[in-house]
Amino acid sequence: MTSAESSPLLMPFEHVKAAVTEFDDGPGRPFSGSSASQLVALLIHAGFYDITMHLLQRYPNLATISDSNGSIILNVLSKLPSHFLSGHKVRFWKRCIYYCVPVELEYLPSKQAYFRNKLWNALQTLVPSLKLVRDTKLRHVSAVRLVELVFSQASTLNDYQFWQSFVSPDIIFNATSSGIVEILKTCFLFFPDLVWTHIPNEGYVVQIAIKNRQEKVFNLLREMPIICNLLVLALDESNNTTSHLAARVASQAESIACAAFQMKRELHWFKEVEKLDHPLHKDVKNNDGKTAWQVFKEEHKTLLEEGKNWMKDTSNSCMLVATLIATITFAAAITVPGGNNQDKGIPIFLSDKTFMLFIVSDALALFSSMVSLLMFLSIIHGRYAKEDFVVALPKRLILGMAALFFAVGTTMIAFGAALSMLLEKRLVWAPIPIALLACVPVTLFAKLQFPNLFTKIIDMMIDGSK
Repeated sequence: MTSAESSPLLMPFEHVKAAVTEFDDGPGRPFSGSSASQLVALLIHAGFYDITMHLLQRYPNLATISDSNGSIILNVLSKLPSHFLSGHKVRFWKRCIYYCVPVELEYLPSKQAYFRNKLWNALQTLVPSLKLVRDTKLRHVSAVRLVELVFSQASTLNDYQFWQSFVSPDIIFNATSSGIVEILKTCFLFFPDLVWTHIPNEGYVVQIAIKNRQEKVFNLLREMPIICNLLVLALDESNNTTSHLAARVASQAESIACAAFQMKRELHWFKEVEKLDHPLHKDVKNNDGKTAWQVFKEEHKTLLEEGKNWMKDTSNSCMLVATLIATITFAAAITVPGGNNQDKGIPIFLSDKTFMLFIVSDALALFSSMVSLLMFLSIIHGRYAKEDFVVALPKRLILGMAALFFAVGTTMIAFGAALSMLLEKRLVWAPIPIALLACVPVTLFAKLQFPNLFTKIIDMMIDGSK
């Protein structure tokens, strides 16, 4: 057999055509063999779940085709995490659209559904990204339905030995390490005993999830408290507890924006696993003679230093901007636009409404810049203990950056108001371009800094809710 024949993705069209021609007009004839498995694998790889579902409904025996690695369908799906919601990373705004987008409007027989369908089709034409989100959701829903159909067909065979070979350890391992909760949830629903699957050199499902930082799988197992509490008691070949495994540096750490927040996530993950582990395991030493906390400190020594340096560098840069704003706004409050009345010392533009906008904005800019300055100063002179990376340091950084953004915005408002007061009598149209130009630096700051800030806030909210 050539390499093209052995790979489902490279299978020539002639082989697909030959496999399809084996179908007869009736659903009674079984469809099996290497051509059938290659055809099904090819369709799943390409994301043609509708065709796959049609074939499985017409030829139910296809749902249970397997080889030495277990179910062919589940084997392929367990290596495609992006085809499931749990393995697909979606940005916040796309996530909101994702949950609102309907999937199967065309199948709803009502006038309301008809108009909704027309509306969504029009929106997809105007905003092409909506179609991408809808297609993604359709792929996720179809993949879950395919998994449910496969397990449903396998459960009807009523053969325990077949089930064990059908859902092989490779499938369990791939689904767990990739974080495909949908496959595991359906698997444990139809075959509850498979939650006790032990994979040599890898451990139980909970150990694999902890090693690979798969929080969704870990949370799925926590929904089965008795089983989970028993699984976390297991030790691996090196006498490592589950806390030892959680103490290792994450292999997927590159997804975190910066070293400081990565350190926060690492420490939070370790504490969550340690809560579930048995209290006596805190003092258990592995074959290297180290407790879980000792392993954590040793593994994260470099990350702690990187996080400390990142925090200090960021704080120094932001302090410079905050100091500049505080200096400018203080000077502007003393030397107001238009000057003061020489007799009474009252500002000349005091009765002007624009002056009130100027003085309020200037005061807010001064106060917020001072708050930002104090937040960043407390970060620079912090003690940088590992526990501080969980709440204290990230909270100060977020408050400091939010106050700095507010200071930049109010400073530009004060600047625009000052120019408008000076030019409004000679150039009536001046406030409009001044306001538009003042929005440019604020918009740039928001575009460059707010996505990261918003992501950090969401991460803190998620971690705080666990």
